[in-house]
Amino acid sequence: MKRASTFIYMTIIVLMISCEKGPYINFGFDSTINRNSNGLVIADISDNVEKIYLNGFIRLEEGEVELNLVNPNGVAIFSKTLVAPIEFEINEPFDATKGYWKLKYKSNEGIGEIDLHLH
Repeated sequence: MKRASTFIYMTIIVLMISCEKGPYINFGFDSTINRNSNGLVIADISDNVEKIYLNGFIRLEEGEVELNLVNPNGVAIFSKTLVAPIEFEINEPFDATKGYWKLKYKSNEGIGEIDLHLH
């Protein structure tokens, strides 16, 4: 009986490990934009990632919002200032570099919604 239960447990563990995939990365914002709100997400991108994607949308009713995606070398590889009224969609790939990526937004009297992610 002990041998049978050990076999069952080992089978379950092997199945769980074999179904496990690489780490899923998804960092970003899903919130309202207020007059002086801002956000910063720092993502640690590993060796096994070839591309990262910036996608989502921003709807801005008033003011401005500044967006920046900064690679591990400190270079802003995406930078945009949105001025209301605007609905902005993005779905852009970037070559991944190992290290810490920063996705930032800053509201300058902006009012609206942001749903923007790096994955």
